[in-house]
Amino acid sequence: MDNLFQQSEKTYTVLELNTAVKNLIRNEFPDHVWVCGEIQDLRDRGVINLNLVQKHQKFDEITAQAKAVIFENIKPLIMRRLKEADETFELKKDIEVKLLCRVDLYAKTGQFSLTVVDIDPYFTLGKIAASRQKIIEELKVKGLLEKNKSLFFPEVPLNIGLVTSYDSAAFHDFVHELEQSGFGFKVSVWDSYVQGKQTETDVTVALNYFGGRPAGEIDVVVISRGGGSTADLSWFDNKQIAEAIASCPIPVITALGHQINVTVCDIVSHTSVKTPTKAAQFLIDKVSDFKTAITQLSGTVIAASEDILAGSRSKLAGAASRIESLSQRFFRFHQQNLAEQRVGIFRAAEEMVKTRKEKIKEQSFLLRDSLKKLFKNLENEVKYITDKVSLLNPRNVLKRGYSLTLKREKTVRSLNDLERGDIIKTILYEGSVISQVKEKNE
Repeated sequence: MDNLFQQSEKTYTVLELNTAVKNLIRNEFPDHVWVCGEIQDLRDRGVINLNLVQKHQKFDEITAQAKAVIFENIKPLIMRRLKEADETFELKKDIEVKLLCRVDLYAKTGQFSLTVVDIDPYFTLGKIAASRQKIIEELKVKGLLEKNKSLFFPEVPLNIGLVTSYDSAAFHDFVHELEQSGFGFKVSVWDSYVQGKQTETDVTVALNYFGGRPAGEIDVVVISRGGGSTADLSWFDNKQIAEAIASCPIPVITALGHQINVTVCDIVSHTSVKTPTKAAQFLIDKVSDFKTAITQLSGTVIAASEDILAGSRSKLAGAASRIESLSQRFFRFHQQNLAEQRVGIFRAAEEMVKTRKEKIKEQSFLLRDSLKKLFKNLENEVKYITDKVSLLNPRNVLKRGYSLTLKREKTVRSLNDLERGDIIKTILYEGSVISQVKEKNE
């Protein structure tokens, strides 16, 4: 046995073995090769490092992966390729790409890797477009493309269900625009991811929640996010979200913060606008139009009332004139009864005119009182809604002594969200406090 070991082939050092494997790889792949995969663990520190993974066709499981690197001298070429294909295209996690690579093995560590030298951006854009078109065709077959659009849009959409990332720029732009209008909007916010794999779950759950509220509690649902690249917006080329929008019993407005691209969710929504600010202005215009219509209607009612009164006066004057003429004719033919009949007729005429005038005056007062009560009730209702919105304002809640605790800009809802040593931010009515968790108590 000892002789067998002594007569065996050469013994390699680790470096020699790794170098031999590297040479085998170089011999097998002397030229660059195209490799397709999904980007994971993307890190850009001048040099871009990423994992290129292959997933199971039916299940969200990784079946193979390889490390890839884009060196700084190649990076400008890659960025130029992306910009030429689409101004908003960026390398992002979870998108599928086609990369031209040199297959290599680093002898010192024995680590297999791919060195990227070029990219085919149209492969990714084509994948996104093909997936998007497939979803549109499936929705069309199911009759869902126009389903939400067919819903009646409320004339006074004051109760809004907002699906967005809480405390984001999109959230503040939307709410600020509504506050500036002076109308009594009530906004119920569902804090949701609007980018990444959690987007599908968060948005569909939010739509189901708002759609299941009692009738009249939510007038319209707004899905909002800031601008982004083509890859960012592709999260809304999603079949499950699109079906949830189409099936929602409430009109849905999409405001995804883009100027060029139209997502599947934009297509199936009741109304699509470019930005969160545009969505707010759309709702403000609806309420403003209703207010203008009410003002015009009140003017029409008053004008019609005045016309009725003027017509009644004219009829009374005509009747009085006819009575006087008939009386004169009667008196000419009945000279003997002139004195008695003249007094009786004029008294009757005066009494009738007086009665008619009093009745018209009474009706005029009743009509004006009814209009005043109607407008007073509308003013009280608007004031009630405004006061209610003011009470629900988060700042008023803070003013009563409550506070809001954040960890990495996310709301802390449970002790399970915190660990000892965590840095937390406590927002008070006036100012905020930064502190460190020393101890957790149930």
